[in-house]
Amino acid sequence: MIRLDRYILKKFLGNFFFFMALVMAIAVVFDVSQKLDDFMRDELSLATIINDYYLNFIAFYGNTFSALILFLSTVFFTARLANNTEITAIYTGGVSFWRLIRPYMVGAGVVFIITAAMSHLVIPMTNGKRLAFEDEYIFHRRSSRDLNIHRQILPGHFIYVETWNKKRLGGYNFTYDVYEGSQLTERFDADFIKWDPQRETWRCDAWSHQIWNQDGSATLWKGLHKDTTFAFTTQQISPDERSIETMTSPELWEFLEQQRISGSEALGTYLMEFHRRTAYPFSAFILVFIAVILAGRKIRGGIGAQIALGLIIAVTYIFFMQMTSVLISIQFATPFVAVWTPNFIFMMVAAVLAYRR
Repeated sequence: MIRLDRYILKKFLGNFFFFMALVMAIAVVFDVSQKLDDFMRDELSLATIINDYYLNFIAFYGNTFSALILFLSTVFFTARLANNTEITAIYTGGVSFWRLIRPYMVGAGVVFIITAAMSHLVIPMTNGKRLAFEDEYIFHRRSSRDLNIHRQILPGHFIYVETWNKKRLGGYNFTYDVYEGSQLTERFDADFIKWDPQRETWRCDAWSHQIWNQDGSATLWKGLHKDTTFAFTTQQISPDERSIETMTSPELWEFLEQQRISGSEALGTYLMEFHRRTAYPFSAFILVFIAVILAGRKIRGGIGAQIALGLIIAVTYIFFMQMTSVLISIQFATPFVAVWTPNFIFMMVAAVLAYRR
């Protein structure tokens, strides 16, 4: 790596982390001002607020908007290089645009690796604490009940729960049917079932288990209480869309396979979350490329005009990100295409800008 590469890469990463710290500091100040009454009402200690909430808050929102923060920081320091005629001197020395952009792409690669690893493995774990804190101290969420739940958990295996309480992890009037073809071969009923997270078993009250034999006869067992296991989890009975934010990508992929079998109506939302964890970090390459083209030359208005142009592009990118859920809701595109659509559009914008450059 030549001196020029080291110089640009140092500026690139230094400005990125400076902008990240600045934006997160502003975000925390505004968030504290809105939630201060909640913190005081529950008499939370400063250590609890910082460790259980704001460290996880910074990790989540910093990682979510890292590509856009990177874009703005790149516009800022590249515009400064251009206005100080440093880029002009670089071109005069025989360095082409494509050679100049190489250290930028190396820096974007570093940010991509960090943010992708965070999205797939680290952020889901920190989200658990953040969401639990918000539910208990800020939103004061009450438990909700789901009614008349039907799920296919395995091929030929169907469950029904009349009433399910998410907070208690229990439900009334439970039925588990097993079919071979169109023939019912086994049924398990219980007036009430409850998941025991410590023992990882289901507690069944007033249960009955019936198996039909090939000769048409049936065998029946009954009891008052029984601890057993089933081939499904509480998430398969009543998935919480927010819970996928607390799953690492390997856990989310396993959960997606279960939801495909059960025919969940929220499968598209879950797939979007899975693809988003790669699509958004990847946008760092595209946005950095556009930032260098836009800010790599002097324009009338100086750095201020270039930063304003960068903000317009950043807002446009956020708009396209929000449009992805609309594409899914109207079944216009697959989750993969919907999530990657902003990147596809801005890749075309980058190609046009590069051609004109």
